[in-house]
This record gives sequence, C-alpha cells and structure tokens, in this order.
Amino acid sequence: MQSNGFPVLPGLILNRWAREAEAAVSKFCLERNLSELLLRIEKPGERWTRRRGGYNIPVSAARGVVEDLAKEGMLALLLEPASPYSDLYSLASVCDLVSGKVDVEIVGPGFDASDILRSDTTPHERFEISVEIGVSGFPKPQQPSIKRVHSIAPEAYQASAQRRLAKIGARLRNPSFPEEEMQAAATSPSELAKEGVQYLQKTGQTRLLDHLTAYEPIPSTLLDAFLNELLRLVRTAVAAEVPWKTISVAGSFLGSSRLVMWDFFVPGNQDTSILATLTAAP
Repeated sequence: MQSNGFPVLPGLILNRWAREAEAAVSKFCLERNLSELLLRIEKPGERWTRRRGGYNIPVSAARGVVEDLAKEGMLALLLEPASPYSDLYSLASVCDLVSGKVDVEIVGPGFDASDILRSDTTPHERFEISVEIGVSGFPKPQQPSIKRVHSIAPEAYQASAQRRLAKIGARLRNPSFPEEEMQAAATSPSELAKEGVQYLQKTGQTRLLDHLTAYEPIPSTLLDAFLNELLRLVRTAVAAEVPWKTISVAGSFLGSSRLVMWDFFVPGNQDTSILATLTAAP
C-alpha cells in the first residue's frame, strides 16, 4: 500500500535483529528526530495473535522487542509514532467485490481501530454503501449510495467509553496482553478506568474525556476521504482480476485529521502474493 501511494505511516518491517536492522532503525529515527516508535506486530499465516501491538515504545527498547517477537515467529513493524488515544475516528470496512456492497463500522473520538477489529467495543456508527458495478470493472464513476443504518444510543455509548477507559488502564499495566488485566479486573473494571482517566489527563490526551456522554457522528468529509481510498484499492484489485471475493480495510483519522490505513486483509485462505505486482490507479 505504501508503494502505491496509500496513506500509511512510514516504517520498517523486521523479522530479526542484526547489524543491518540496527543501522536501518538508527537512520530512520535520526532522519525524523524520533525518540519513540509505534509497534505493530504480524505473525505470517495468522490473522490475530494473543499478543497485541499498537502502542509506542522507546527507540532504546526496539532491539529487545524485535528479538522477543522473532522468537515467536513474529514480525515487528516499527512505524512513525502515533498515539492510539488521540484518534478522531477509526473505521473498518468489508467490501464485496462481486456485488459492490460495502459495510463500514466506525468508532469515535479517543477510540482506535483495534476497538472494532478486535471486537473490543460495539461500533458507534454503521454505514451500508452500494457501488454500481460496471461491465469493465468496479466501480462506475457515479457517486455511491451511502446509508447510515446504525447510530449508538447515549447510554450504550457511555458504557463503551467506560470500557475504553478500562482498556487504556489495562494497556498501561500490560501493553502486549491487556486482556489478562481486563479478565483479572472483570468484577471491578472501575479501577482500570480510573487509571486510564489519570493517564489521559496527565499526558494531555483528553479527546476521549471530552466525549464521554454522547457519540458525535463522523463528518461526511472524513467518511468520503476514507471511501475514496477504499474504492481506489478496490478498483485496483478488480482491474488486476484478483480471485478474491471480499476485502477488509481499516484506517484511522489521527488527531490532525490525517488519514492512515492500518489494515488490509483478504478473508479466507487466499493467495495475496499478487499484492506485490498491483499498481494502484491515481
């Protein structure tokens, strides 16, 4: 996606720590004056792992993290840092390449993409989008049909915000395995939520704290920006005559309204080696 100009964070993908890796990390950080890196992880052949990424680490910790992940057969993605607590909106989508139906689920300010992708919370808003499929490819130039089919009620939203705060508290205690902390505190999650609130206040990352009572629907400009990138990817896939039936894409608007695509996934046992040869439409 990066080589085709999609909005992703620049970074490095490492499967082990060696002299070349150390030099690459040093150069990457010096060029950008970075003291932290955003860690994401992947395990080839597995959609999800019990271990989680999605949090910033000091540059000095990169070697130990890469080596630990390598022992478990995992890749370390070291990216330009971005806080998961300052996102404006995060979106996850599933697109049917045959029918042109697109489902988009959204969580609001202060939540992140893992909340949807890992089913950590109920989506706050959901859209159904229909794109007319033309004879020569997908989609036709006409505007897609966009319909909001769900918007969370205030009471349910407030409950999801408290779960989010508890998740933040759990990640502070155990960034890689927050579920263990959540399970241990299942009967009294309020202590975790309190720790989450204190951390957000201390660090000035108050986006969620400013939106605790009601969900603020995503502006149409942001939804359109995400759909433009999604449909460009879909158009590329169909033009290449990929054998896939569906694709899943997720992204977030960072605090500056910058769109970053996090996740591209082809459900099922599908060959994704064709990705290396795809050339995206402008």
